[in-house]
Amino acid sequence: MNRRISRTEYEALIRGARVLQEEDYGVKVWLLPDDRVVKLFRTRRIMTSARLVPYSTRFALNARRLHKRGICAPEVLDTFHCPEIERHGVVYRHLPGKSFAELLVRRRDDSLAVKLAAFLAELHEKGIYFRSVHPGNVLLLEDDNLGLIDLQDMRFRPWPLSQNARARNFRHLFASDPNSLEVRAFGFEPFVERYLQALPRGDSYKRRLKPKIMAYDRSWERGRRD
Repeated sequence: MNRRISRTEYEALIRGARVLQEEDYGVKVWLLPDDRVVKLFRTRRIMTSARLVPYSTRFALNARRLHKRGICAPEVLDTFHCPEIERHGVVYRHLPGKSFAELLVRRRDDSLAVKLAAFLAELHEKGIYFRSVHPGNVLLLEDDNLGLIDLQDMRFRPWPLSQNARARNFRHLFASDPNSLEVRAFGFEPFVERYLQALPRGDSYKRRLKPKIMAYDRSWERGRRD
């Protein structure tokens, strides 16, 4: 349940904070002086699933689900609703690390692609379908583990993802401008090969899976969506 706060309480919460992300409608992410992060979501006025279950609630639930499946994600400290600014929010501990979008700009080498591809394979084997799985939302942490941020849009299955779901997820990884530009530069098929190498499956499974994934090569140019 989101805690209801006033504008005064919200302003006290973000006092001294630094803007991490801003969009046309205002600040989206704040970094507080004590290294906590405040992520904001606009309150939906029409009746949608986001109004029934706010994104802040989904973020918190998904963080717990990821932890249970052994995936690094932020530790959520609080969720709130501030009607006066028409925002829901989540407060979490900052994950120390760099996004793959940042890292790939600095050094486009095979080791980063291997890590990212292996992590995607791990998510799929654990039944996690992360629609926002672009390089800007995957972090290489200080302990060399990988973690996720921007958690509100994902699905969990009690079994590994189907081949069709795995293939569709590649489109999300490669289709987010500008975050996907560097992973595109690495090459779609070379990345798919790294993914298949990391996948704990037999050759027959991989042979059937590869053409399904390759059907999404350059799909971002065709506007293909799932």
